[in-house]
Amino acid sequence: MLRQVTTHYGVIRGIPAADPRITAFKGIPFAAPPVGALRWRAPQPLAPWKGVLEAEMFAPISMQEIPGLNAPDDIYTKEWHVDPDIPMSEDCLYLNIWSPARNTSEKLPVMIWIFGGGMCCGYPSEMEFDGERIARRGVILVSVNYRVNGFGFLAHPELTQESEFHSSGNYGFLDQLAAIKWVKENISAFGGDPKNMTVFGQSAGGRSVLCHLSSPLAKDTFVRAISQSAGGAGLCCRPLYPSLREAEETGKRFLSFLKVDSIAQARQIDACTLRDKSMEFILHDVRWGPVIDGWYLKEDPILSIAAGRLNTFQCMTGSTTAEMNRFLHFNSRTELDAYAKESFGENADTFLSLAKSRMSQGEKGFHFSYNLSELGAKTWATLAAEQNHPLYIYRFDADLPGDNAGAFHSSELWFIFETLAKCWRPFQGKHYDLARQMCNYWTNFAKTGNPNGEDNNKDPLPLWKPYTADSENCMHFGDVPQMEDTGQSPFMKFMIRQQVAEAKNALIKKGSR
Repeated sequence: MLRQVTTHYGVIRGIPAADPRITAFKGIPFAAPPVGALRWRAPQPLAPWKGVLEAEMFAPISMQEIPGLNAPDDIYTKEWHVDPDIPMSEDCLYLNIWSPARNTSEKLPVMIWIFGGGMCCGYPSEMEFDGERIARRGVILVSVNYRVNGFGFLAHPELTQESEFHSSGNYGFLDQLAAIKWVKENISAFGGDPKNMTVFGQSAGGRSVLCHLSSPLAKDTFVRAISQSAGGAGLCCRPLYPSLREAEETGKRFLSFLKVDSIAQARQIDACTLRDKSMEFILHDVRWGPVIDGWYLKEDPILSIAAGRLNTFQCMTGSTTAEMNRFLHFNSRTELDAYAKESFGENADTFLSLAKSRMSQGEKGFHFSYNLSELGAKTWATLAAEQNHPLYIYRFDADLPGDNAGAFHSSELWFIFETLAKCWRPFQGKHYDLARQMCNYWTNFAKTGNPNGEDNNKDPLPLWKPYTADSENCMHFGDVPQMEDTGQSPFMKFMIRQQVAEAKNALIKKGSR
C-alpha cells in the first residue's frame, strides 16, 4: 500500500484505515495558518517542512460553536455533532485524504468534499464523512477544512483597501480553492489523477460548489461538480448574495458590535471571543456568507447558470424531501392576494389556483409551503437542459428509522459516504442496499461523468437518465433507486417557469448596465 508519499512541500506518512487496503492521511496543511496578521486575508502559501509529517490525526476544526452543546433533541446534535471536546483552532487550514493506491502511477479519480453548516459551522472530521467506503471503489477522497462565520466571510472597507485585488470577504471560499489547487498540484503523489477531479458538497458546501462553478478563479481546477441541497435561495434571482459595498456595511456594523475602531484592533481579539461574537452577531444582523466581491465572485451563480458560463457542465444536483421548506403565513386573504400580486404579477391568479393544494386555512389565516431546495435544483436543471447541458438530478426520500424526522436536510450524507454503521439509527438491510447503490452512483459520476454502472454484484444499477428539455427525469432514492418519469406537479412547473424567467430577466438587466 502507498503509506508514505513525497509532495511538493515534504514527505507525508499515512496510516492504514480500518480496511488496510486504504491509506488515510489526516491533518495535511495546505496553506499557512490564517492567524495574527493573516486573519481576514486570502490563504497564503504553505512553507515546506523537513522530515516526515505524520498524518495520523484530524487537525483542529475551525472556530465555531462548540459541537454537542445544543439541546439534546436538536437533530444535528443527536446525529453527529456529539463531541464538545473536539479540538478547535484558528489554525485550521488542513485537509484529509483516503487513497486506495498501491503506487503513484495509478491515476485514480479524485473527489474533493466540502462540508456544509450554513457557512457558520461544520468540519471534515464529522463521523459521517469517513472516506474509506468511497476509496474502496477506486476513488481518492479528499475532505477540506475552511474558515467559517466571521473568520471566513467578513468584508470591510479596510480589508478591501489592503487587498491587491480590491476585495474582501469570501475567505472561506478562497480557503477551499487553495485546497483544490493543492490537491491538483500534489494528488499524483497519492496515486490520483489531477485531470479527473470532482468537487462535491452539501448545503453550504453545495452553495460553495455553485460558487466555484461560477468563479473565474476556479476555472480549470476541476472537471465535475455535485451540488447537494444547495437551497432554492441559492438559485433565486431576488437578491441573495450582497454586493461588496453592502457586505462592507455589514462589516462596519460588526466592528461596532465588537466595540473596536479598526481591523488592526479586531485582529488583536482572541479567537474564542471573536468566535462567540461572530455567532452572536447573526442573531442581531445577517448570516455570514458569500459576497459578490468582483474578484472571486463577479455575479450570483444563478446568472452564470442562466448565461451558460459555468466552469464545467458535468454536474449533478438534488435535494431531500423534508428540507428547506419555505413556510409562508398570511393573516388574511387580502394579505395573501397582495403577496401573489407582488411576487407573480400578471400570473398571480395562476399561482393562487395552483397553490390551493398546498395551502391550509385556519383561525389565524392561511399557511403555505414548498421545498426551496427542490425548486432550486430543478430550476438549474431546466436552464441547463435548455442550453443542451443536461445534468443528473435526484430526490432523496428514504424512510429513516428511529424517529419521525423524515428525509431531513443532510440525511442523505450517511448514504452517500456509506457510513450507516456509524449512525445511532436502527438501519435495516434495505438501507444498507440503498447506501451501497448511492455511493456507487456518486463514485461512478466522479469517474466518468455518468452515474450509471454496475452494482457490487455485477448487476446493472437502475438506469439514471439525465434531466433534459424533453424528459424531466429525476432519480428518486426511496426504498430503492427508481426513476421518476411523471414530470413535475403543475405547481412546481409554474414555480420553475417563474424562476427561469426571473433568471433570464436578471441576466438581461445585468447586461444592460
